[in-house]
Amino acid sequence: MGKTLDKIGVSVIAALLSFLLWFRWTRSIPLGAIASVLSCLTVALFLRFIRPREPKNRIGRRNYIRYVLLNGNGTLKTAIEASFAGKYETRDADGHTLLEGEERTLIYYTYKFGSLSEEDVAKSYRLAEKYDCAAIYALTNHLDRKAIAVTEYIPQKFTVVGAAAIYKYLSKRGLLPPKEALSRKKGKRLSALKAAFTAANAKYFVWAGLTTSAIALFTPLTTYYIVFSFVNLILAVTCLLLSEKSEGRDELFKE
Repeated sequence: MGKTLDKIGVSVIAALLSFLLWFRWTRSIPLGAIASVLSCLTVALFLRFIRPREPKNRIGRRNYIRYVLLNGNGTLKTAIEASFAGKYETRDADGHTLLEGEERTLIYYTYKFGSLSEEDVAKSYRLAEKYDCAAIYALTNHLDRKAIAVTEYIPQKFTVVGAAAIYKYLSKRGLLPPKEALSRKKGKRLSALKAAFTAANAKYFVWAGLTTSAIALFTPLTTYYIVFSFVNLILAVTCLLLSEKSEGRDELFKE
C-alpha cells in the first residue's frame, strides 16, 4: 500500500510540474493540460518498455513474495543455496545459510508479514558471532528503517537485500517456481465484496452520510451532497442486511 501511494504521489507531482512547464511556454491552460498528459503518457510508456518483464511461465514478483510468506523461509533458503551450488560451499546455520570462503558469510532469511526489525538484526548478529561470520546478508521483503540504525553497532558488514533484487537474481538462474505454485481461489471478487459490506463497515457509511448531510445545510451544492448522503445510507443498510445473512456462516454451518 505504501509503495502504491508513493507511485501516486510521484505521478501527481510529475503531472503538475509538466503542466506548469507547458503552461509557461504556451500560456494556455487547455494546451498545457493536453501537452502535460501526452508527456506523462510518453514517459510512462518508455519506462514500461525498458522495465524488465517478468517471465511468462514463472511466478510474478508479488506472488513470489506471497509464496515465500505462506510456505516459509525454507523455500527461499532452498532456492538461494541452489543458486550457490558449485560456487560456494554452503552449510546450515540454525535455519539460515553459511557461505564458506576466505571469510564466512551469513545469509539470514527474514521474509515475514512485517518488517525487518531491530530484533531481527540482533538475532542475525548473535548467529554471526556464533559461527564467526564477517558479513551478514539479510534477505527481507520489507525494511524498518529503525533496524538500519542498529547495524551501526555490530562489527559485521550488514547488507539488506530486497525482494526485487532476490526475484531478479533467481529469475536469471531459472530458480523461480511455476505460476501454478500460487494461484487465487475462485470467487475472490465475491469474497472481497462481502468483506467490504460487513457489519463493521456500516458505521463508516453512516458517518459519511451524516457528514455529507450536514455539509448540505451550509453549501450551495445542496443536491450534490443530498445524493451522496442517500448513497451512503443505502450502503450502510446493505452492510447490515448482508451481514445478517452471511456473517459467521459457511457450508458446514448452514441451517
